Amino acid sequence: MAKWTLDNELLAEAFFEDARLFGIQCPASPQKFVWLVNNHFAFDFRYSAGSEVEMKKKGRTFTFPLFRFFENHLNVEHIIYANHCDGEYLLPELKHTDFLWLIKSDNHSASFLDLLANELRKVSQIQLVTLLSNDKIKNKQQLVL
Repeated sequence: MAKWTLDNELLAEAFFEDARLFGIQCPASPQKFVWLVNNHFAFDFRYSAGSEVEMKKKGRTFTFPLFRFFENHLNVEHIIYANHCDGEYLLPELKHTDFLWLIKSDNHSASFLDLLANELRKVSQIQLVTLLSNDKIKNKQQLVL
């Protein structure tokens, strides 16, 4: 009988093909951070029970909450991931990053990304916003939904 294997790297490449990722430093809890973003941008990020990212490590299960918002008129999906849970990191190479904001869209211009980053920097409690290069992220398959 033939064995099928799933190529996680290929899956991650397809997922990130039309995506951009911001790394954000903010000491707020995930719920507070999303509340701050929703208030500043008039967005409607929502937590979906059961759609968290789970990671099993050291005999424990770590649950990283995620929040979603879809702009129908622009066909843009936004996903905010919490990067840490009980001392573990969703992306260990980004230990100083508290949140990851993934934007999936066919048409995100550099000016839109710059505008979003500049507006994010105006949100209270946000200390740093960085546009991350997708090819520099080692564990990006952790973000694939």
